[in-house]
Amino acid sequence: MFGIHSVTNQVVFPTAYTRTLAREQGLDHKGQLLLLKGTRLSPADLLEFNKYIDAETQAVIVRNALQLSNNPVLGLRWGANLHLAAHGPLGTLIASSPTLGHAWKATEKFHDTRGGFARMEGHIASDHFAVIINMGIELDEVGRFFCEAVLATMVNHLGMIIGNSSPALRIELAYSAPAYAEQYPEFLHAPCLFGRPKTKIVIPHGLALMPNPMADPETHDMALARCEQLLLEQRHPRNWAARVTELLRSNPGQIWTCEQVASHFHLSSRTLMRYLRHEYTSYQTLRDSELARQAKLSLLVSNNSVESVALSLGYQEVSNFRRAFKRWFGISPQAFIASNRVN
Repeated sequence: MFGIHSVTNQVVFPTAYTRTLAREQGLDHKGQLLLLKGTRLSPADLLEFNKYIDAETQAVIVRNALQLSNNPVLGLRWGANLHLAAHGPLGTLIASSPTLGHAWKATEKFHDTRGGFARMEGHIASDHFAVIINMGIELDEVGRFFCEAVLATMVNHLGMIIGNSSPALRIELAYSAPAYAEQYPEFLHAPCLFGRPKTKIVIPHGLALMPNPMADPETHDMALARCEQLLLEQRHPRNWAARVTELLRSNPGQIWTCEQVASHFHLSSRTLMRYLRHEYTSYQTLRDSELARQAKLSLLVSNNSVESVALSLGYQEVSNFRRAFKRWFGISPQAFIASNRVN
């Protein structure tokens, strides 16, 4: 259900998760502002679909949520109440799968489509079936919150499919018991063993073959096709340099700052700069390249003056444009016109 979003091999989170977290706490507009304090997001941003939040921003939101709720088991409670629809097409695929085994095979294959933070893998033994959860983030306060949410969500959906509110034989956790460990069984409905090598849910082997009472072949086929499409798109992703360039190119007449571009993508400027460094470029390089391209094309048009081109690109001072142009091409705009414009 939760997966690693593979556009840049960075861990990111759908805004849907923060939206449902705000709803879980019953936050009004003022409460949502407090939830988003310290981020570049506004309550309106949470209404956007198919958007993602970077890991640093999500960590701030989780810490705010824990402080607002003053409830250490918030992750368990939120996960237990998280509807399958919050997981998009993958949630629909799981809910309509013919058996529990098919549902977990779908989770294994398509977890990357959900842009999150955990990978799932199934392991079959002679007497049990285990779903192993590998977290893609550090298991600090925030990582544990999401691990708890994943476990509670999975146990809840397991119970729905097999018609048993206590589907697991046991839950094993790859971290030490927190101060509120005694409350885990209340949400996970099974014995919880801490300090184990891996985090996993262990269920009886035979349950994997049980028919799903909510199975719907037509819905399953449609959801499967959509998940396959999303997976294919993610295997041929656009990198951040391409996304930034597309944004700049589609908004001529405005000289974007790095902070403005980062905010558009719901990132901090530091995170965006780090992503671009991983692609061996920088925001300044991308912006200069796009401005130079636009300037060159505009100056080739016979009716355009240097002043009009500077204004069309977003420069308030023509002198700044002249300096920038000479830095890009090694000659002044007037010299470029004299050498290249066909009168």
